Amino acid sequence: MTDFSVTSVSSQHDQLSMGLLLSRHNPKMRGLILLIWAASGFLSVILGVAAVEYNWSALPIDLGPHTFHVTLYPPLILAMFWLLWFGFWWAAIPTWLSTFLLASYYGMPYEWALLFACSDPLGLALIAMIYRAQPHTADFRRPSNIVLFILISFAAAVLSSIGAFIWSHATQADITSLYEVWEGWWMGFLLQNILVVLPVLLLSLTFIRRWQRSTGFWVARQSSTDGLRMTLVVAAILVSTAMLFTWLSTNLTKTAISTAAYSRDPQLWQPVADMVQDSVDALMTVLLILMSAMSLFGIFLFRYWSKRLTQSNQMLSRSNRLLSAEIRERENVQAELQERYQMLNLMAELDSRLHSASSAQEIIDALTEYLPRQLPQLEGVLCRFTQDQRLEILTHWGRHALIGAHYAAQLELPDESEHWEQVSLYDPEGTRNIHRVLPLKSGRKLIGVVLLGAEPPGNTAISFVLQMLSEHLSLALTNLQLREQLMQEATHDPLTGLYNRRHLHNWLGSELARCNRHGRPMCLMLIDIDHFKRLNDSLGHEAGDEALKGIATFITERIRESDIACRFGGEEIVVALPEASLFHAQDRALDLLQGIRQLTLCTSSGDPLPPLTVSIGLAAYPQHADSVDALIRAADKAMYQAKSAGRNRLMIADSSPKLVFSSPGT
Repeated sequence: MTDFSVTSVSSQHDQLSMGLLLSRHNPKMRGLILLIWAASGFLSVILGVAAVEYNWSALPIDLGPHTFHVTLYPPLILAMFWLLWFGFWWAAIPTWLSTFLLASYYGMPYEWALLFACSDPLGLALIAMIYRAQPHTADFRRPSNIVLFILISFAAAVLSSIGAFIWSHATQADITSLYEVWEGWWMGFLLQNILVVLPVLLLSLTFIRRWQRSTGFWVARQSSTDGLRMTLVVAAILVSTAMLFTWLSTNLTKTAISTAAYSRDPQLWQPVADMVQDSVDALMTVLLILMSAMSLFGIFLFRYWSKRLTQSNQMLSRSNRLLSAEIRERENVQAELQERYQMLNLMAELDSRLHSASSAQEIIDALTEYLPRQLPQLEGVLCRFTQDQRLEILTHWGRHALIGAHYAAQLELPDESEHWEQVSLYDPEGTRNIHRVLPLKSGRKLIGVVLLGAEPPGNTAISFVLQMLSEHLSLALTNLQLREQLMQEATHDPLTGLYNRRHLHNWLGSELARCNRHGRPMCLMLIDIDHFKRLNDSLGHEAGDEALKGIATFITERIRESDIACRFGGEEIVVALPEASLFHAQDRALDLLQGIRQLTLCTSSGDPLPPLTVSIGLAAYPQHADSVDALIRAADKAMYQAKSAGRNRLMIADSSPKLVFSSPGT
């Protein structure tokens, strides 16, 4: 907690900065301050002349049996205000200048006048150094600071009173009057500060402080790094002042006694005796006051530096705590960065796997391997969405499994993708500790989901990884969807959805090589819709398209999963049957022939299409051909033979007319 005396000093004992005074854009205030300062210097000269002309020096004041002498010197009053409100040099310059002009005007030699003019600034310097060493004592609202101000004023008065000796020596004054001048000097300095300066300071404290803040010219004087050195200098000056005062007083007494010793005039003895008695009394009084001033100054010094040391210790402790906290924070940041670095490495490996995946299953496999390594600090479950619209757990990690296989199989997920990220969908009762859901989507199709538990508090790396994981998953699944779409467009006919001719050639090449390697047969059907051109001409191309799509759908539903159906061109469809003998292929062809005749199709507007028939050519490997092109040519030739034989029938390659098969009713 900051002491009030320390905080208030920056307002009471601030120093007017000449740099700010000359640089700030406030010419009116700058001109006013400089004008008042010049007027104060001029007034100091006038008041100094008045003090000499009206003989305000060594005025006797009788207090009972004792007589004191007081010198009134008004320029010192003005100097004290400039010292305490503006700074040392603002007070020292007009004081020295006025004293020098005054001494020169009244006949003091210039070399002595230069030295004599330094006496009052010397006392002012002592006051300035004390308040600079202990700035908190400049708050005159505290009684102890008022006592210190009085003692400081006394010490400064005694220090500046050496000017009395310089004056007496330079003017060859009588030795008997020297004590009166000397006593009047320091007594007047002290009484002026107590009776005039101090009351004005107490009354004007608030106003002066507010005015200093409003101008912006004052620099707060806080304790500086050379405060201890300044304190030692002040202490040395106080001790030197006491020693100087003792030496001057003793020397004055010695000189007076020596002067009287060579004279037998009784009229000289009496003043000398009185002066010696007064000098001894003054010496004892001054030494007592100086010792009190030094003691009080020492107490203030001890209290001040104790507070400074306590504050320094508190600041050091606070700095150590802040430094320790910063070290811990940096260690945490370093650990988090290391964790992020490891996570980024794993993310890079996972990202490579995700982008190289050619199917949704490969993405699921990559996540099954990397998610437990990527997020080891929280519970997680990776589920796959099965064909029957159920969740199947692939892997889980962490201390506890969030859900079990039986619970996952019972969850029913909606078709709307906007609900797939809701935690309540997977934990409606809120007892499974599920806090975050990452759905794995391929377009608008849900292929899986990642369920995650609560994140460790303060760990931002996990949120960072989850954000990156979501982005990479979305990008990988989007790329997969695009690849699948491109693959679909590259291998399928856009009208019927059947494989196209290019895919047929690629597939037949590898499949025929496999059948040849294992010694297995393969059959190929080439199906052509009868009178398709007549259908297009009579009902339009839209009807022809509907006929193609209907027959293609029918064929796809009737063939095996290992068989493929391709649109070969126009109204021609090829069906490849791997590992099927000619006998079984013949049965499948007749089944298709009869089924298509019984097929009922409609246009997009709902109008029924006329009954359709097809002509089928069938070829077998290796009976009829030993290559892909030869097999297709054999089936094509058989198909044309079926058309030549009257359509709506099956013809086997290189067969005699008795092997022509037609459906009943033709």
